[in-house]
Amino acid sequence: MNVLGVGSGPGEMDLHMLRKIQEKHPGVHITNDVVDPSSDHIGKYKELVSKSQNLENVSFNWNQMSSQEYEQQMKEKNDNKKWDFIHMIQVLYYIQNFEETLTFFLKHLEQNGRMLLILISGNSGWASIDKKYSTCLPLQNDTCAVISSHFIKDIIQKMGIKCQHYDLPSVIDITTCFNDGSEEGTLLLDFVTQTLNFSKSAPPSLKAEIMKYLRGPECSTVKDEKIMFNNNSGAVVIEP
Repeated sequence: MNVLGVGSGPGEMDLHMLRKIQEKHPGVHITNDVVDPSSDHIGKYKELVSKSQNLENVSFNWNQMSSQEYEQQMKEKNDNKKWDFIHMIQVLYYIQNFEETLTFFLKHLEQNGRMLLILISGNSGWASIDKKYSTCLPLQNDTCAVISSHFIKDIIQKMGIKCQHYDLPSVIDITTCFNDGSEEGTLLLDFVTQTLNFSKSAPPSLKAEIMKYLRGPECSTVKDEKIMFNNNSGAVVIEP
């Protein structure tokens, strides 16, 4: 069985999925191709593999490069390899021509294969912030775009390809963002707004407006006096 992970990071999620494949297909040899541009991620992934047990039937091919570079390499080599399972988890934000990339890898999916894409949900707080404040906050830039799982699902269906969408509920406690002087809250606010030193750099009126929006129903719910940010993701499973 051939598996391709695009943007695998340090490998925790990849190994979890490999375990699931082993459970479903005991004894089957798995060739796992890893693509990630970060040497740090690749190094941590290799270390994790070295410390893991029961991977005797799994072989790893390490490719320290971006998905675009890997795609170009395959084209130059006229490589027609196909995979039974391709996964791209929280990756498409960083691929400029993501529709072309999806089309390319779909051509390299086995007839009965599956592709898994995980992204922020279209009903998440992230998507709400982007929709309302995309012109004020650097959520989108030359290297990153806000793309939701619902948006990708619609694109895939317009391509005439069968897919299923699954909600992955998640929340982040952002209560400390509203505590003046909280170092944790300041850093968390930078993370949520994707803006370095947001508390100090944002105009007071904009900061007040966004803080109000963050604790509102579009982004969060209040439970037991805690403000829980909607961090939902969505999984799109493609079944050509």
